[in-house]
Amino acid sequence: MSEEIVKWLPWGCIFLLSFLLIFLIHKRFVENNVWGKVVKKYKDNVDLKVLSEAEFVTRFGAIENHSILYKLDRLMLLSGIKNVLPFVNGEAFLCAEIALSIAGFFEGTIIFQNVFVALFLAVAQAVVLYALAIGLSGRVYNQIEDQTAIFISILSNHAKGSSDIVSIMQNTMPSLSGVLKGIAEKFVQDAENTGNVDIAFDYMKESVDNRQLQTIIINLKNCMHYQANYEEVLAQMMSQVAAGLSAREDRKNILFSMKLTLVVISITAVIIVWIIGAGLGIDVKGSLTGNMAGQALLLITGLLYLLVGIKMFQTDK
Repeated sequence: MSEEIVKWLPWGCIFLLSFLLIFLIHKRFVENNVWGKVVKKYKDNVDLKVLSEAEFVTRFGAIENHSILYKLDRLMLLSGIKNVLPFVNGEAFLCAEIALSIAGFFEGTIIFQNVFVALFLAVAQAVVLYALAIGLSGRVYNQIEDQTAIFISILSNHAKGSSDIVSIMQNTMPSLSGVLKGIAEKFVQDAENTGNVDIAFDYMKESVDNRQLQTIIINLKNCMHYQANYEEVLAQMMSQVAAGLSAREDRKNILFSMKLTLVVISITAVIIVWIIGAGLGIDVKGSLTGNMAGQALLLITGLLYLLVGIKMFQTDK
């Protein structure tokens, strides 16, 4: 018994000392609010980066950026993911895409033991994550489109008693909800923090992907510079928004028709191939899955469907 105690005593001491060390480190972290400071510093750096970009646009005009990381950064902003998870940027999203692709490849290799299935799963899992972000972006887009008319109406009411756009926007905020409320709050915050309303307008424009709202923001910015009547300009925009909503319904109907056509063609193609195979006595399934050429053909078909699907997600706004 004593030998057992002697044997385990050093390990017990090591465990106790390790526990005490972790406890003391945790206590110091809590006392100094280390995590909160790290998060605040990161958020401040991200805000500074975005405001610097808006300032550049103000001075030199918009530029077209083809960088993948830039596009993913904008996707995180436009989808609203950054509002919920401030630490998620283009780099983090790209790492998640790569990790999912690697996981999909190993799933296909280990579970199905087929390199074609592994390649398909690698691409499919990355595409699903990207489609999720695109879907959230489309959801935000539709919310903005649905609320734009109300936004203009409330702005117009508050413009009657003030000519200061920051005050107008501040008075408008309590009557807003959802995405537009967050956009208005960020505008007021940026205007107060930087003291430059132009930069606040530019960031507001860059943070949305809705052309109607972008046009409204540009017109409000021009009104501020040329001391135009906000109420009159907003009244003109209201008719444009109404026309835009009508066009949106037509666009939605066309897209629904395209999706339905794709589904019908796919089902019809499968039935025709099955009938021909049955009539000629050919094992179509075995021919496609039993050799490399057939598997390669299935892989290409699956990738094409993924491509068409993601394009429809991007267009369906």
